[in-house]
Amino acid sequence: MATILLKAELPILVLAGILGQKLAAKLWRQALGSEVPDTAQREVKVPMLIPAAILEGTLYKVSRMAIDRGLRHAAARSEGVWIGRTGEGE
Repeated sequence: MATILLKAELPILVLAGILGQKLAAKLWRQALGSEVPDTAQREVKVPMLIPAAILEGTLYKVSRMAIDRGLRHAAARSEGVWIGRTGEGE
C-alpha cells in the first residue's frame, strides 16, 4: 500500500503545481486587479515578476507539503510504519 501511495505522488505533485499556480493567479487578481505577469511578455519589468514568482512558488510548496504529508500519514495508517525519516523537526 505504501509503495502505491508513493508512486501516486508524482501525478499528485503535478496537480499541486497546477493548484498553486491557479491560487496564485486568483490572489494576484484579487489583490492587484490585473493578470499575473508572464515572463514571455516583453513589456513586463522584472520587479513585477519577482513577487509573482514568490507567490506562485510559495503556494506550490505549501500544496506539495500538504499532499506529501497526507500521503505519508495515509501510508502510516495502512502499514503501521512511517515512510521517511523519524525524529524531531529541524
